[in-house]
Amino acid sequence: MSAAAMLSIKPRYANKILAGSKTIELRKSSMGLNPGDVILVYSSAPEQRVTFWFPIQAIETLSIGEMWDRYQSSLGIEQEDYGEYFKGLSYAVGLHVGQIHTLTPIPLQQLEHLIPGFVPPQGLIWLRDDLGKFEGLLAALSCPLPDRVFAQQNLMF
Repeated sequence: MSAAAMLSIKPRYANKILAGSKTIELRKSSMGLNPGDVILVYSSAPEQRVTFWFPIQAIETLSIGEMWDRYQSSLGIEQEDYGEYFKGLSYAVGLHVGQIHTLTPIPLQQLEHLIPGFVPPQGLIWLRDDLGKFEGLLAALSCPLPDRVFAQQNLMF
């Protein structure tokens, strides 16, 4: 079974994923994610909203140089910004973006209403950690997450 997580992505990169020009989301670590997991994208400030989700097709960990050499046209980032992001690190993690599922945007104010005590993710929020807490959000998604993400019995509240 796959898992689902909310991942904070800067709007300029989230919008490139939506446009199809960025097909690999870069991270400094895999954060425990696995291929098949679903990422619910929280577009950070100034947008501050959930806008789409995608399954992870694959996860690759490569040296900083090899990731750039192999995938620079898929990363959606300028080389200078790439170098700055990974400064002092040896490896880059690339989350290969699967099919994009656009959502009717859910702004921060609505997220705060749907999710008790919601604080925008600094990195990642696992939805499995407190499934009941996310029931309102899951019900509000205009394009539901796949059944394989949560066992059906877990969604019965």
